[in-house]
Amino acid sequence: MSALYCREAASDQEREICYEIRRQVFVNEQKLFSGDDRDEHDDRAIHYAALQKDTIIGTVRIYRDTEGIWWGGRLAVRKRYRGRAGRLLIVTCVEHVRREGASHFRAYVQQENVAFFSTLNWVPIGPRVQICNRPHQLMEAV
Repeated sequence: MSALYCREAASDQEREICYEIRRQVFVNEQKLFSGDDRDEHDDRAIHYAALQKDTIIGTVRIYRDTEGIWWGGRLAVRKRYRGRAGRLLIVTCVEHVRREGASHFRAYVQQENVAFFSTLNWVPIGPRVQICNRPHQLMEAV
C-alpha cells in the first residue's frame, strides 16, 4: 500500500472533491443534511485533503472565528479508507493551528467519535448537544 499523506486542497477542483466526499458521508450515508452540507464557513475555511497516491480519500476543514478561536469540522473519509486517514487529518490540523499560535482549537464531535478524539489528546468541554438530531460533544485539543 502506498504512503498516505495530508496537505491543503490546492485548487478549486480539489476542494470540489473534498465537498463530494463530505456529501457522500454526511448527506448520503449519515443523513445529517439533505442535499448538501456546505455552509457559511466553507468559503473562508482551510480545507485539508488526505491522499493515497494522488487520490483524495478524506477531508477536514479548519477556520478561525471572529473571537480568534480555531474550529475544526466536516471530517469525512471515503468508506473503504476509514481507520487510516482520520488520525492524520486531525494531527495535521492541530499542527497547523499551533503554528498559527492558537490558544483554542475546538470541534463538535459526534458522540461515537469522542473516544477516538480522546486518543489524540482532545478533551470534552461543556455538555453534550444535539446537532442535526445527533449527539455531539464540544471538544478541545490540548
